[in-house]
Order: sequence, then structure tokens, then C-alpha cells
Amino acid sequence: MKKQLIMAVVFFTVIFAIGFINPAKAVEQSTQKSISILFDNGVDKTFEARQAKAQTQVSEWMSYDLVRVFARYAKAGYQAKLIEKRKDFSPQLDNYLLMVKVIEYRPGSKAARMMVGFGAGGVSLKVNYELSADGKKAILTNDDAVFSGREWINSARKLNENIAKAVTAKLDRK
Repeated sequence: MKKQLIMAVVFFTVIFAIGFINPAKAVEQSTQKSISILFDNGVDKTFEARQAKAQTQVSEWMSYDLVRVFARYAKAGYQAKLIEKRKDFSPQLDNYLLMVKVIEYRPGSKAARMMVGFGAGGVSLKVNYELSADGKKAILTNDDAVFSGREWINSARKLNENIAKAVTAKLDRK
């Protein structure tokens, strides 16, 4: 009988303690910095259909991947989400707008990459990004470019990691 009573007390003590720990985590998560990502594929009327399609594909992949890259920073207090229009951003405390624009995408030649190697037929990708707290005045502006002798996904991922590191460094100093 004593064993059962002790077991019941221990069980309810553990449940009671867990009840206090989880709300603390919920409060921790509510202080996360929210980053709204607005992605511009940079395609305009001067692009040929094939070039526009390729740059749109790269931009789409990059936008979703950037959210995944920021998910790795969740423990540091960052939560990213994609928005489609600038008006979808609402300036609030710890809510930031990250605007990313693909400036140039050159797919290179896959055949040259496979046959020659050594950077021949490499992919180049150039972006501009801007971070602001109020959606108007930029607190971080940067151009970044990557050249790779590998596939475009590697270039896009590298740029996304560079963007996440720069934004994190800027917001941590704030």
C-alpha cells in the first residue's frame, strides 16, 4: 500500500512539474523574432521564355529553402515565413521584413560541368537582400553572389545560408 501511495505521489509530482515546464517554453517561443520573407524572382519582359522559366524555378526553390534554413535558427529565436505581397507584412516589435531579389541567374552548361569539370560550365547566381524592421528603412542591405561548378541547388543553398548568417548577425547585435 505504501509503495502504491509513493508511486502515485511521484507520478503526480512529475506531471505537475511538466505542466510548469511546458508553459515556460511557450513563453520562450512567443519572444521569437519573426522574419517575413518577400521573394522577387527578378524576371521582367526582357527575358526569353526559357530564361524566365529557369529563374522562376530557382527563385521558388530558394524562397522555400530560405524558410527551411531559418528553421535551423529556431533555437536562437527566429521564425521565418513567406509572404506574397509587401502589404502582408505588419510592422511590430521583433517582426522583420526580409526582401530578397534574384539579380542574375546563369545556369551554365551541364555538359561542360560533366565533361570538362574544373569550373567549366559553372552556375552563377546573384541576389540582393534587404532587412527592415518597419518595412521602410533598411537596417541591412547586401548583394551576394556565388559561382559553382556544381548544380544550381548548391549555389542557391549557399546564398540562403549566407543570408541567414548575415541576418542573424545583424539581429543579434541589435
